[in-house]
Amino acid sequence: MTGRRRILVNLAWIVPGGVGGSEEYAVRLLRAVASHPPDDLTVELAGPAALWDAHPELADAFAIHSFVGPVAHRPYRVAVESTWLPWVARHHDVVHHLGGRVPALAGTPAVVTIHDLQPLDLPENFSAVKRRYLAAVLPRSARRASVICTPSAWVAAGVVERFGVDAARVHVVSSTWDPDPICGGGDPTGVVAGLGDGPVVLYPAVTHPHKRHLTLIRAVDRLAERHPDLRLVLTGGAGRAESDVARAVADAPSGRILRPGRVDADTLRSLLVRADVLAFPSEYEGFGLPVLEAMRAGTPVVVTDAAALPEVAGGAAELVRPGSVTAWSDALGTVLDDSARRDELVARGRVRAAHYAPDRSAAALLGAWRAAGE
Repeated sequence: MTGRRRILVNLAWIVPGGVGGSEEYAVRLLRAVASHPPDDLTVELAGPAALWDAHPELADAFAIHSFVGPVAHRPYRVAVESTWLPWVARHHDVVHHLGGRVPALAGTPAVVTIHDLQPLDLPENFSAVKRRYLAAVLPRSARRASVICTPSAWVAAGVVERFGVDAARVHVVSSTWDPDPICGGGDPTGVVAGLGDGPVVLYPAVTHPHKRHLTLIRAVDRLAERHPDLRLVLTGGAGRAESDVARAVADAPSGRILRPGRVDADTLRSLLVRADVLAFPSEYEGFGLPVLEAMRAGTPVVVTDAAALPEVAGGAAELVRPGSVTAWSDALGTVLDDSARRDELVARGRVRAAHYAPDRSAAALLGAWRAAGE
């Protein structure tokens, strides 16, 4: 093929602000590509008009194709991907479906990003309808795509093993850090100002069952015997385990646990800088973006020794076995009490964060696009 190849990135699956980490992953990668534009590819984006309002920098950097309508309604989005998207893609060489599925009527050579295999590994976390749908769509999409992208080598290995695809077709395209400076982005909601001077443990995560908030809450309760002024900050929206988490928070001593819910990017950056440790007790992550952000911010990290988290941390975090309240309390205590270990984790974290620099993630994504259709 001669000339510049045309790549269309399918973002029609995004409900701005409503799909969490996968939206952040997509936006960060595309920002990285915009900062390191390829000479041999023309990149265009297709998605809901509301997406460009939420992320105007994407519309400034790329040619865009827009649709309007009730984007919060999943059947509508599925219909758009099966009708409008193929029409837009008819003049493109490759379509990258960043949402994890290749639409049934897709005709253009496809790249698909599979963020994780949670619907197959932990089906109990999904409704029966969604579980059946994803159990059918994921393997079909893996078979139909010429190239499969995953955010980590751990997910890539799972894709190869479960779907029997050729490992050469699977490209690891990691997430990247936000290029905005990590120096505290302000405190528009006053969350940081209200934390006082005591030690702070931060956990940014939706209250899904696999995130294991209760393990952390119980570990902090145990640790508070030595650190009575300890504060735990839980950011993120409500998930399927919300009622259990809310009950545990209500039972905690007054002021020990703060739940500001979803916070803006500036507040989260400020919380990362203020926190003495980022705790991430989740038992299932395809990547774990907050771990990367904490390492870049110079905040020591304690993570579960499970899924992709050890890979992302890369020796720059305290690793704790899943579900053990005692082990979590001890690990957090080590970071808070041992200044030498803390300094070591901070130094290692900054080095590890450089591994996920935007130019590296952009190069990996461009490599996947170039491999498609070869």
